[in-house]
Amino acid sequence: MKQTHMLSKILLLFFVVLAFLTGCSSESTSTIEIPSDGTTSISINGNQFQVREGNVTYNGQKIAVPENSTLKITHNNKSVFIYADDKLVYEE
Repeated sequence: MKQTHMLSKILLLFFVVLAFLTGCSSESTSTIEIPSDGTTSISINGNQFQVREGNVTYNGQKIAVPENSTLKITHNNKSVFIYADDKLVYEE
């Protein structure tokens, strides 16, 4: 469990840095992948995204995802898409 937690933090940090470095474009798009059973907290377009032991929230709203799924968050300057095992579960 600790290895999964550490790996998710390392991957998150990598993608945040990548998103920051590519954010100079007005139409940049970033994608982050994380396991739904880990613990992660990030800010997307000024809104908070959290994963804690299978519970997923975005901007205070609970999002239903299958247990042990892989989450993929794709965002650009205008939209956020959250996928669980490649199925769209949330769009803003």
